Amino acid sequence: MAFQPAPAPPSPIQLLSGLPGLELRPGEPLSRHTTFKIGGPAELFVEVASEAGLSALLSVVSRQRLPFLLLGLGSNILIPDAGLPGVVARLGEGFKRIRLTGTRAEAGAGVALPLLARETAKAGLAGLEPLCGFPSTVGGAVWMNAGCYGTEIKDVLISAWLVERDGTRRRIGVAELGAGYRSTALQRGDSILTRASFRLRPDLPETCLARITELNQRRWASLPTGVGNAGSIFKNPPGDHAGRLIDACGLKGRRAGGAEISDKHANVIVNRGGARANEVLALMLEARRSVAERFGVELVPEVILAGDLAAGWREGLG
Repeated sequence: MAFQPAPAPPSPIQLLSGLPGLELRPGEPLSRHTTFKIGGPAELFVEVASEAGLSALLSVVSRQRLPFLLLGLGSNILIPDAGLPGVVARLGEGFKRIRLTGTRAEAGAGVALPLLARETAKAGLAGLEPLCGFPSTVGGAVWMNAGCYGTEIKDVLISAWLVERDGTRRRIGVAELGAGYRSTALQRGDSILTRASFRLRPDLPETCLARITELNQRRWASLPTGVGNAGSIFKNPPGDHAGRLIDACGLKGRRAGGAEISDKHANVIVNRGGARANEVLALMLEARRSVAERFGVELVPEVILAGDLAAGWREGLG
């Protein structure tokens, strides 16, 4: 009897075709979906329209053990040039609703945080203005406990709704979030946040909007504009600033191919044109080594290193 090779396992698109609430795009370039403008194709990019669609997607992903990444605005992530296997998902229109009731705001995880901050300000609800310049979805902001100008999202969060990898849903309070500096318990699990509610305080709309304008002007005055970047590359070490330490090492303007440590803010790496993920990684490793050697401080990435870049970072540390 002739040897019969085992059949190839079904591809992600074969597994997910026909499920309601999912738009499938095989080979979608991820550079289109990140603020770095870096990243190769996703094996399968999935736009998710509803919680039912998300539950169905996660059930398949979990059962088939497919590689999976949920992508928000792509503002805090570095994706390999070779792309990513498995499924890269983004929350669509069903996750972009805002509801205001009294001093409470409820928003889907796919809502852009700057949009939510501005809409609540226009309604005379204060509390989110310091986060208006933070380029994240609500889901991403809660996941990382985004913070700016002395306000962290945990300070105004009431609760969040989650979908687990097996498709079940649950609600957690802010205490269960386990929020710290740029970290939450969600980062250590597989739950997907679908919406969140916030407790704000009444104020004059014009006062809230003026505060947003003031803080955004301060933010953009200190950051590079007009070039691809992912914002802060490293978390600030206790009692100091990563940008100050990197600047003191003389690394502003240091380049690797098309990537450059910004001459405006040393904790930002910019894409000067055609930058590759490994070039960004090389600058990150150089900055970390220099700061460790001069100051004895070990910088920790704030940007998410997707795919094999996380392993490349660990290997680069020696």
